[in-house]
Amino acid sequence: MNERIDSLQAHLRKHPQDRFAMYSLALEYKKLGEIDLAKAAFEELLQAHPQSGAGHYQHGLLWAEAGNVTAARAAWSTGLERLLGLRTPDARRSTSEIQAALDDLDDD
Repeated sequence: MNERIDSLQAHLRKHPQDRFAMYSLALEYKKLGEIDLAKAAFEELLQAHPQSGAGHYQHGLLWAEAGNVTAARAAWSTGLERLLGLRTPDARRSTSEIQAALDDLDDD
């Protein structure tokens, strides 16, 4: 598909649970407009790493950009549930981003 994707896929064959590589692969698919591959990659990431705040945010954003507000809301709501009670700076930032995205959906 492209060199970056090939590199990430090769890395993931050796390190299949690498959260950053899984996230990066999903973003690369999204950037190329490979929406179905991006959705599947985000779902795989979130199954392996359910507390990936950035993964939940980008997964919902992918749905929103595809025009599926219901799926976006569901993805972001799941993200908020998974991050509930986490006090790390990353979790707090992701929670804030996800809540803002949900609020934006409600404003439309």
